[in-house]
Amino acid sequence: MKLAAILFAALPILQGSAGSADGGERIFREGVSPRGTPLVATVGRGDAVPAALLPCVNCHGADGRGRSEGGVRPADISPSALLRPLRDERRQRPAYDASRLRRAITMGIDAGGQPLDAAMPRYALSLADADDLLAYLARLDQRHEPGVAPDRLRIGVRGAVLAAPAQEIYGRRIELVHLPRPPARSDDLLLLIDAGADGDESLTAAAAEELPAIVFAADGDDAGRGGFVITASLAARQRALESLAASVPAPRVIQDCGEVAGLSTAHTLLLTGRVAAACDLARLPWPAGQSLRVALPAPPEAALRQAVAEHVLQLVVELLRQAGRNVSRAAVIARLQTVREPALGALPPLQWSATRRHGLDHVWLLRLDERDGRLQPAPGWFRTVQ
Repeated sequence: MKLAAILFAALPILQGSAGSADGGERIFREGVSPRGTPLVATVGRGDAVPAALLPCVNCHGADGRGRSEGGVRPADISPSALLRPLRDERRQRPAYDASRLRRAITMGIDAGGQPLDAAMPRYALSLADADDLLAYLARLDQRHEPGVAPDRLRIGVRGAVLAAPAQEIYGRRIELVHLPRPPARSDDLLLLIDAGADGDESLTAAAAEELPAIVFAADGDDAGRGGFVITASLAARQRALESLAASVPAPRVIQDCGEVAGLSTAHTLLLTGRVAAACDLARLPWPAGQSLRVALPAPPEAALRQAVAEHVLQLVVELLRQAGRNVSRAAVIARLQTVREPALGALPPLQWSATRRHGLDHVWLLRLDERDGRLQPAPGWFRTVQ
């Protein structure tokens, strides 16, 4: 019998009782129990931290085969590795079964009864959560990482025309797929770049597929697990107007086009680009001498978004190189969360993290020029108050 057939027949040995692979995927990727109970991981000499800070995928990778981090090489926990005895210069152990694997995960003891490396966290799991995790691990060898093929990495692009980089990454070329609209399904994409003026639809589509997405601008504050917005959020634009209101005479922040009462007594009208786009500014009852300021996420020129998209692609290429040969959507998200002040053309410095998904803390301020009726930068980039 071929090895693959033997391993497939042995999968129930790892799975143990009937666990849910879908629930196990949440534990593996997010460190979160599908039952809503908080999970705890113990590291080092007994320091307890939320398991969400140390999900399995961070070290073992989406395929379970592990990748070196800081000189530490995590173990290969794919079924093909766990179901075979291990004998190398560092460690010897027999094959794992379900009970031994539970013990390794929860107590840090390998199949041969020896302590695992101190870098391996011990997870406090209920029996049901452990069964779910084992059910998911049993399927790792059968999983296909979206957008990753032996010879290429596929990236979706909207709102810009980009040329695929010439260089290969670990023997894979980058294939760009230009999309006229957000993808209904993204099984064949590793990442999405949206350089359009409004990326909310792309974020919604990407969240449904757990697809990493970099978008130029979006109004929503919640970018989702894999969403990364280059420009400031709508809430940040609103904060910028409130900050500006403290330094101008008789300000009035307009939240809606219908707010006309009291406009005649205001000297400076302040509104976001979203409100301005919905209003007919020529029909607003604001008398001569009033000043009107508009806050946008960035200068509105399409050429700027095109240039930024080109810089974003260069950034993505470098992050994919850092992610290593076993690249995955989870690895891309983890790398994007470490981005600090990249060079993205004419934009101010930005940064992303696990909790910060709108990169800029600057907005673009314009003032209506009474002489020609045009919106002019005044002062242009304006830092928001956090």
